[in-house]
Amino acid sequence: MRHERPVVLPAPISAEWEWQLHARCRSHDVEDFFDADDDRRAKAVCLACPVIDRCRDYAIAANEPHGIWGGLSPSERNRHRWLRPRSA
Repeated sequence: MRHERPVVLPAPISAEWEWQLHARCRSHDVEDFFDADDDRRAKAVCLACPVIDRCRDYAIAANEPHGIWGGLSPSERNRHRWLRPRSA
């Protein structure tokens, strides 16, 4: 019998995640942000979002593999990650 170790997540720190409370996507269907065939609707929502920069930075730092975050698709985030200057 195989025993799996429980997943241990870090405690949430509200200051780190509070920006999500102000995200425009909160009032939209989550499926719009994970539609691989048509991401235009999600990107339009992101363009008018007051936390687009925080969202984009989070998704790039977390290497978020799916969905539209900060107005960028996974492939766009990957390109953006490679174009950013690296810290010394």
